[in-house]
Amino acid sequence: MSTSYDSFLQAVANMEDALASTLNAASSAPNLSPGQLERLLRLIIKKEIVLEFLLDEFPRNTD
Repeated sequence: MSTSYDSFLQAVANMEDALASTLNAASSAPNLSPGQLERLLRLIIKKEIVLEFLLDEFPRNTD
């Protein structure tokens, strides 16, 4: 049986996969400027920081 915490972790994993795919595609795009790549990296880093806070605060069933 899946808990809400498991669902949350699955959503986080899906987001990580999507962002990794986005970064991979963007970094190989010939028309992407260094500034655009930097902006994308900054957004990914910010997302990581927010997720760390969410993981710390998300209620977990330890039963």
